[in-house]
Amino acid sequence: MFVRTYGKPYMQNSEVFENLFAELKRYYTGGNVNLEEMLNDFWSRLLERMFTLLNSQYVITEDYLECISKYTDQLKPFGDVPKKLKSQVTRAFIAARTFVQGLSVGREVAQRVSKVSSTPACIRALTKMMYCPFCQGMPAVKACKNYCLNVMKGCLANQADLDPEWNLYIGASHTQIQTFYFQSSSVRQRQTKSGKMF
Repeated sequence: MFVRTYGKPYMQNSEVFENLFAELKRYYTGGNVNLEEMLNDFWSRLLERMFTLLNSQYVITEDYLECISKYTDQLKPFGDVPKKLKSQVTRAFIAARTFVQGLSVGREVAQRVSKVSSTPACIRALTKMMYCPFCQGMPAVKACKNYCLNVMKGCLANQADLDPEWNLYIGASHTQIQTFYFQSSSVRQRQTKSGKMF
């Protein structure tokens, strides 16, 4: 998309954006990245590159570019876009990273619980419930609901202790998903109304 829109100037300076995306990915996957510093650095490097491109008829020194970077807050060459984008990106990435880490914890818990072996008493009770009708010559007869529930409660007694905590986890995950949906819907509505991205 950037190549199609900006062509050669983008291709010659693509590492500015590639570094931004690499750092965002590193943060998202749990890396130790300060989002605010990283975004400030991105806007500084972008300003330096754009200033150099727009003033290619001049020889611009590193000292001069450093001076421009020092006065970025006063000059506001990108308007309020960096401030707005910093706020939106920070909120979105903190929420997304938290959500992904939560999913990872949930996956680990589910995997560990699924590997818990059944006790000998549970195996006997399940075998009796499932195969006793065969021994008595009545293979079509199913165990009654209460008997089945009682056996399963006995077999899952240890896992049942997880139920309240697991329900809290599922509730928190659901709330987070609703928050993502609400935020993205709000952003889309604002963009549609204003015709702008920021």
